[in-house]
This record gives sequence, structure tokens and C-alpha cells, in this order.
Amino acid sequence: MDEKRAAPKDWLEPPDWWKKWRPLRWLAGGLVLVALYLWFGPEPQPEPRETVRATPVPTAVAVIEPSAAPTPASTPVPSAAPVTAAPSAVPTPDRAAEAMVYEEAPGAQPQVDSDLAAFTRIEPDPVPLLGRYRSFMGVDEVVVGLEQAGFKPMVESRHAKVRAGLPPRNFDVVTVHQFQHWGQQGRLELQFFNNRLYQTEFEPDDADLYRAAQRRELPQLKREASGRSELIQGNLRIASSLDLAVSEVGRSLRTRPFLLWQDRRLVRQRDEWDRRFSESARR
Repeated sequence: MDEKRAAPKDWLEPPDWWKKWRPLRWLAGGLVLVALYLWFGPEPQPEPRETVRATPVPTAVAVIEPSAAPTPASTPVPSAAPVTAAPSAVPTPDRAAEAMVYEEAPGAQPQVDSDLAAFTRIEPDPVPLLGRYRSFMGVDEVVVGLEQAGFKPMVESRHAKVRAGLPPRNFDVVTVHQFQHWGQQGRLELQFFNNRLYQTEFEPDDADLYRAAQRRELPQLKREASGRSELIQGNLRIASSLDLAVSEVGRSLRTRPFLLWQDRRLVRQRDEWDRRFSESARR
């Protein structure tokens, strides 16, 4: 019977339930380690807010942030119109240059208006031309006077179509036959630029007789080496081909005899129009 009696257990031997539930030992050990770490581990550090404040804030956020803040009821909320209007209140250099182009100083006249006035102006001091004619006379005035004198004037007009903004370029030529000047008969031609008489020309039927009248009436008009003659007195220019036309060389060349009077101001203006605006008029 003594052999069947169980041997006494060692006091260091674990109980039977410990042996039966051995996997629980690892769980219990893990829980103990977690508890020790939470109890004796390092304290959690606070979040470094200084780092967040030191971060550069974008410009867009800085502009939007004030409008997001609550506004007291008594203070009116500013509208967005002043913000959008501020950039246009100060023009950029390009806009400033453009404004200088399109805006004139008070009292200044555009260049086009100045040109229009210059190329159509009637000057108060006309020069005497052939007979009773004076520079700057109009086409209608001359034609009516010739008709009242019993002539049948022929009018040839060349009114060029020019681009908008350019002064006009209108030429008119009035011609009459059997006109009498210094007792000689011939063809009278009157030329106009923008309705202003600037040249009168007389072509005699008898060049020899008319040259004698020219020497009598215009002794200051001397013959030059070329056979032609020219006299300039202020704005008046007188030119003649009579001496050459009646010479043997002139007759062989069939030189046309004429005596003309011009207002040099209108002649220069006619040439200036071609120089300044001829290229623009073709565009």
C-alpha cells in the first residue's frame, strides 16, 4: 500500500493547472511587460508647436485669413470691389505708354487735323498771277468769272481717293481758248490744288509777238543760258520758255512756248503731299 501512495511533490514544482494551461504563461508574461513599460517608460513629449509657427505661410493664405475671421456685427464687412480695383488704379508701364499715345494735352490738336488744315488753308496774302487772277482763288469763282466774260471754260478734275486720315489730294485744271493777254491771243490754263489756284499758264498762238510783249512787260525776266527764263520774288515765281521756243534750236525741238506764274507755297505743298503721303495712300 505504501508503494501505491503518491510520492510527495517538490515545493518548487508548479501546480497541475499551470502545466495544463501552459500557453497562458506567455500571455501573462506579455501583459506584465506591457504594464511595466507603461508604468516606468518615458513620458510622452508634447507636440512641438514652435516648429509649426516657424513654417512660412503662403501669401494666398495671408490674404484670405483676415476675411475668414469673424467680424463684429457693428463693423461693416468690406466688399471685394476695392481689392479688385486697386491694381487697375495704378497702371503698368505698358498702359501708361498706351495712354500717352491716345491722350493729348488740353488744347492740343491731332496731327491729322493740323495736316488737313495746312493742306486746305486759304492764306490771307495771295500773290498776283496772270491778269486779274490771284492765288488761292477757288474753282467755282474762276469758272463763273470766265463764263460771265463770254468764255466756255473746260474743267478737268483729278480727285484722288485717299485713305481715311490723310489730307485730300484734289487737282482741277480750267482751260479756255482764244484768251487775250497783252494784246495776244492764246490758250489760258489755270491749275488748282485742293480748290486753291496756284498756277496760271498762257500759251500764245504767236510766240514771237508774245515774246516782245514779255520783254516790254517783264524786263526783269532775263534769258538764261539754257534759253529759259525764271524770276522769283518772294512767294511768286515766273518762268518762261519763249526765248528758247523762238530760237532755231527750239523750233527744231518743237519747244512749246509758255509763260507761267506760280505761288511757290502751294507748289511746295503739292510736292510735300507726294513726299509724305504717296506711300500711305496706296495702302
